[in-house]
Amino acid sequence: MKSFSKYIFIVVLIFCFSGMTAQNLNTKVEAGIKTNDVENGMLEITGVATSLTETTYSLRYELSVISTTGKNNSSKNSQSGKFTLGPFETKSLSQTSVHINPEMKTTILLLIYNNEDDKLLGTDRKEYDLTESKKKENEMSYSKPNEGIVLKGMVTENTKTKPGKDFYDFFYQKYSLNPEKGNKIIQIDEMISFGRTTKIMVKIEDQIVYQFYARPKLDFLEDKATQALSQVNRYFEYLKNRNESNRQY
Repeated sequence: MKSFSKYIFIVVLIFCFSGMTAQNLNTKVEAGIKTNDVENGMLEITGVATSLTETTYSLRYELSVISTTGKNNSSKNSQSGKFTLGPFETKSLSQTSVHINPEMKTTILLLIYNNEDDKLLGTDRKEYDLTESKKKENEMSYSKPNEGIVLKGMVTENTKTKPGKDFYDFFYQKYSLNPEKGNKIIQIDEMISFGRTTKIMVKIEDQIVYQFYARPKLDFLEDKATQALSQVNRYFEYLKNRNESNRQY
């Protein structure tokens, strides 16, 4: 119990420190926790990392589930590992399941460190309160800046063939893991090219950010979906930086 109390103390320090230096966390590598409610009070948890720069990182992660009763009796289950993250790549790190007890407070914590200097780069946390049956969501499917509604995470498709639909499914599955989704609609278009071949284009506001000629091979299409997502992440980061620069002037 003493070692666990020390762990809780470290976690508190991390989040106090991150509140003072939030500009340094989740700026190069963003941590994200994705959850999916299943039957009988079980919750599926997936840890996700997304690169926000052109750098390839050597990283390690710690995904922890901490359950606490009203009497401060606690238990902790953790998973950890090392991984490499390419430029603007999104990667699923670890998956686990936990039973949510409404009589307990459950905290899900993801920490991502630089494997070279052990510096904390990204964090995410979600909680189930003692009196709540649903987690406190840190993200919403829409926001209302300037009294308008901006949808996030929208992907539309205009595909014509099975490979086109397979690519869309791969891309959407990977994009749904992104901790932070763009507020622009992503459009997947497919057009007939030479002979029987088709060209698949990934667009944001009619801007083509990625395109390729389709092949009816699932591993090829999944690889293309990974590459397309990297380009989408890169483009959204470009738009974010451009908007911030415009606000400064």
